[in-house]
Amino acid sequence: MAAAVVWNMLFNPEMGPINMILYTFGVDPKALPGWAADKDWAMVTIILFGIWKQAGYFMVIYLAGLQGVNRELYEAADLDGANSWQKFWNVTLPQLAPTTFFVSVMLTINSFKVFDQVYMITQGGPGTSTLVLVYHIYNEAFISWDLGYSSMVALVLFVLVLAVTLVQFRYSRSLD
Repeated sequence: MAAAVVWNMLFNPEMGPINMILYTFGVDPKALPGWAADKDWAMVTIILFGIWKQAGYFMVIYLAGLQGVNRELYEAADLDGANSWQKFWNVTLPQLAPTTFFVSVMLTINSFKVFDQVYMITQGGPGTSTLVLVYHIYNEAFISWDLGYSSMVALVLFVLVLAVTLVQFRYSRSLD
């Protein structure tokens, strides 16, 4: 939540440092993005915030995956005369396949359950430009008090996430 508040200050369309930097680089003041206050830029702002917020976590996971790559495979590739690109493509990427699968599943699930960013930055607006499914469930359950409908939407969300995850698992199995 604190990060979302800071993000709102950084991307404030009137006095935020990001727009000030863009202005310094010569962007016309009328062409500066409105970020969370503009219906065309609001979802972009939420997406950028989500990427920034989760990038460090998944980088640590990839770092752990890189540390698990078998060094003997690099030595064998050196003996076969492989260049850096060939070692990356034929040794590193295949060794990182389980890590990449885990990260893709987690990112997919996280993308379906975006709530805090929307709640803190845009409250689903402007208009309904950033109204995501979990925020809709929240509005229906705790603002409109339509608990039956919100429960059904939550069930649909569960089935949707389950279906996408199963498709990812099936696709992963087909690659093996």
